[in-house]
Amino acid sequence: MAEGLIRKLPPFSRFLRSAALANGEMINFAKLANDCQVPPSTVTEYMGLLEDTLVGFLLPAWKESIKRKAISTGKFYFFDPGITHMLAGTQTLDRNSHLYGKSFEQFISMEIRAYLSYKREKLQFSYWRSIHGYEVDFLIGLKTAVEVKASQKITARDFKGLKALEEEKIFKNYILVSQDPINTRDKNFYALYWENFLDNLWDDRYV
Repeated sequence: MAEGLIRKLPPFSRFLRSAALANGEMINFAKLANDCQVPPSTVTEYMGLLEDTLVGFLLPAWKESIKRKAISTGKFYFFDPGITHMLAGTQTLDRNSHLYGKSFEQFISMEIRAYLSYKREKLQFSYWRSIHGYEVDFLIGLKTAVEVKASQKITARDFKGLKALEEEKIFKNYILVSQDPINTRDKNFYALYWENFLDNLWDDRYV
């Protein structure tokens, strides 16, 4: 049935490009269906097919926040940034572009997901976004919240989402991962250079 579904190659090809352009964003089935010129139900089947073939995965939304009402829509990520750019038709990746930031975020997501898989950790991997726009990119179980920024120099504003989530008094670690080489700590809030974060992750410090 899945093979028969993608034999209609033109709409499926349009779907792949549209999905790649929306990589790492909340899934909008209606918009994807409109872009691909297929019914929303077909887009749902396409998404399921990508998950079944391990080409991508759905990152669910964490909806248990009480202080700030959360959005329940999940995000979709392809399994590799290179595949994402190939499908999207990316020609260049400027260091200061929004696309670069999305790629860096996707790279960190792959590392966290790989860690949870290799270590056989049964923790939920999710993200959080409030209806008022506060967001944290990744949640590792109920232990660690991770925000990813591609900037080479972080500011206090970069902690906005983490500080909003901290009001829930649930998570133990609040980590800002960036390309700023200076690591800092303020109580449970950490700012870590991405390589240091990955070293700590694989040393089992966040589960």
